[in-house]
Parts: sequence; structure tokens; C-alpha cells
Amino acid sequence: MSVKLMAKAWEMDLSQGEKLVLLALCDHANDDGVCYPSQEYLAQKCSMSPRSLIDQINKLKKHGILTAERRQKGGGRLANLYVINLDNFSQGANSAPAKSAPAKSACENSAHAESAPTNVQITAELPANSALSFKEEPSKNHQLEPSIIGTGVANAPTVPSGQVKKSKQANPDNVACWESYARAYRNRYGVLPAANQKTRGQVATLVRYVGKEVAPALAEYFLSHNGSWFVQCRHEFGCLLKSYQQVLTDMHRGEQMTQTKARQTENTQSNYEAAKSALAMLQAKGLA
Repeated sequence: MSVKLMAKAWEMDLSQGEKLVLLALCDHANDDGVCYPSQEYLAQKCSMSPRSLIDQINKLKKHGILTAERRQKGGGRLANLYVINLDNFSQGANSAPAKSAPAKSACENSAHAESAPTNVQITAELPANSALSFKEEPSKNHQLEPSIIGTGVANAPTVPSGQVKKSKQANPDNVACWESYARAYRNRYGVLPAANQKTRGQVATLVRYVGKEVAPALAEYFLSHNGSWFVQCRHEFGCLLKSYQQVLTDMHRGEQMTQTKARQTENTQSNYEAAKSALAMLQAKGLA
């Protein structure tokens, strides 16, 4: 979420639908205005039909404050990449048409043509079956990009290629675990968990502890656990790492050992032990 962009978007002279879609995009963008939510998700977030959403996006493009770029992975379509630039705002899309200017002479038209800019870029929407290449991206959901685990993208080399070390690629097992955790975290709290070097290390450690097959499911299940410590810490990933055995057992048993249930179990066990001791004493006296 970019608070800076959202604050500025609130003050812009836009229609209700345009402002709603713009705020939704700003809610997913960084401070550079870059985001890539799916149109389906945006339509649901804005409570409008996909067709209405596309209409509002096209209006924002006409205002000059939004550009869109198609993405793909392995030939499959992904959510568009959007770039928000509120400094380019223009009301040309809604402004009244300008009055016709007086006709110019042939000489004036010729001079104007010679001085016309030659670096104007014309953009248009491309058909879905276009054979042109588009930006390759690693994930369908912008909220769950595996760049938080490691992008695997290296800077352009400044030395001969033979002397450049290969960049470290993201571990797909770690990526899968984080995506499951982040998706469940967003569903529960409505925001994304913080991603940094510490969380990357914690994710990798959990995958080593429980295995790549179990880690994604365990990370997702953790967000449904209502243990008081987990809830108090907002299900921080470090809590899962510290209590992974408890969470794993609860997941396999289909039950949650909360603090309240732990006390109930403790009382039940204490009563059982007391009854067992009393029975032993009666048996020793020959009364049972």
C-alpha cells in the first residue's frame, strides 16, 4: 500500500468510479506506483462488474495517470502490470471539445508540419492472441510474488560475461511456502505480512524442518490457529517456527490446542490421576 499515493488520489477531481478504482490500485502499489492486481480481484474489491472496471481503467489511462503492460509466463497470460503517475493528471478525457480554430493558409500548415514533434509514441491495446512478446513474470498474483524470497535477477554485468557469477535463484520450495502463508495472512488480516531477510531465513528453516511437501500446508493452516499467543502476535512467522511441532500435531489431529483447552485437558488429567491414586489405595486395603 502506498499511503502517499492514496492521500493524493483522494484530492483528485475524478468521477466516483474512477476514484474508487484508482484508490484500489494505490492500495496495492508501492511508492513508485507499481502494482499488478488481477482485474477479477479489482472488480471484486470495487464491487463492480469486470466490464465496468475496464471502462474505469481506460478512463484513468486517458487522464494520463495510469499505464498498463501485459505480462505473461511460459506463454500464459498473467495480471497486467500497472504504473500510477498522478503528476501526469489531465482532465482531457472529460473536458469539453475546444472551439475550432480559424483555417490556416497552406504555408502555415506546411510550417506547422515541419515543426511537429517526431518522437510522439502511439500506444494501443493489443489483442489477446498477439504474437508479440510481453514482460515475463514469476507469479500470477502480485501480492504473492516470490521476489520476497529472492528475485534471481542480476544487474547488468560491467565485466566480461565469463567473469560474472551467476545470480542466486529463488528456491521454489521456499516460494511455495511463503505464498501459502501470505495468501492465508491476507485472507485473515486483510494486509500482507512483512517480507525481509529475517522472514526469508525463517521460511527456509521451516522447509528444512518439516519438508517441502508439508511446509506450504502447515504455513496456511497456521493462520487458522486461534492459540492466544499466535493471535496476540498476529500470527508472525517466527511464532510458527518456534511452535511448528505443536501446529503440525494440531493440523494432523484436526484440533487446536488453545490455552483454554490446555487448561481443561490439564484439569481432566489431574482428576484422572487423583481417581487412579484413590483406587490404588482402596485396592491396597482390600476394599476394591
